[in-house]
Amino acid sequence: MSASSYTPPGAHLLGETTTVVGSGSHTHRRISWAAIFGGVILTVTVQLLLSFLGSGIGLSQVDVNGGTTPSAGSLGMGAGIWWIVSSCIALAFGGYVAAWLAGIEHRFDGVLHGLIAWGISMLLVLYFLSSAIGGIVGGGFSALGSLTKAAGSGISDAAKPMAQAAGISPEMLQQQAQGFLQPANPDLTTMSAQDAQKDVAANLVTFTKGGSDASAAKERIITVMAAQMHVSHDQAAKKFDDAQAKSQKARDQAVQDAKNAADASAAAASKGAFAAFGMLLLGAICAAIGGAIAVQRRVHVTTRSLR
Repeated sequence: MSASSYTPPGAHLLGETTTVVGSGSHTHRRISWAAIFGGVILTVTVQLLLSFLGSGIGLSQVDVNGGTTPSAGSLGMGAGIWWIVSSCIALAFGGYVAAWLAGIEHRFDGVLHGLIAWGISMLLVLYFLSSAIGGIVGGGFSALGSLTKAAGSGISDAAKPMAQAAGISPEMLQQQAQGFLQPANPDLTTMSAQDAQKDVAANLVTFTKGGSDASAAKERIITVMAAQMHVSHDQAAKKFDDAQAKSQKARDQAVQDAKNAADASAAAASKGAFAAFGMLLLGAICAAIGGAIAVQRRVHVTTRSLR
């Protein structure tokens, strides 16, 4: 018995189509949101069901006393494979249910019902993940705000009235007073180790910045080193140059390590993006196949009932 279909004039405005199978006909809407909603619910439910099943199977393999526990890599690979397989099963089933409940007999319409069910399911998963992450981030910011508020209260209670009025701390005043009392040209041989360190640190900042004062700052550092270490000027200069070379090498290595880490992060993010794309595309294909199978089954059942 032959089967054919046609769309009467004006039917596309109502979103309906009429399918003639044998001597009977069936009119339906091109899209059934109730059927799609049912397919989405079953997709999420089946996915959860299979995920719990996979977790149970995976955890049952853990036997610490027996020494047969799989490695972390094996468990991770198994979990990833099971997630892909369970997602394909759930999406194919959801697409099948959406197309079947819609009662359509056009294969392309069935494919579209499966794809829409897949799209809504993915949006729901994304929403759930975003909500969970948002809750964690929100809790973190809340805790951070509480700590900041508590720290601010402690500092406010401990601050001195003069420091509150002037906007400076007592330590800053003490350092400034020490600077006022510091002789203009101290004897480097009698300078204390603490004062020598402060002098070297101040000039090292000037040397690191560069500019016209860098040369004088370097000479001052070498002179202080020679006086404090009781070595010649040339020996102090060599020691300074060696320390600067090591420091520069460490900085260059840190920069290179940062670049390597950035490249590795970018490569990992790229692989993750491609993997996510592949999984989403595979899920869409499975949902579309489920919808097409449902339409084929619907046409077969309708044809047999009309014979």
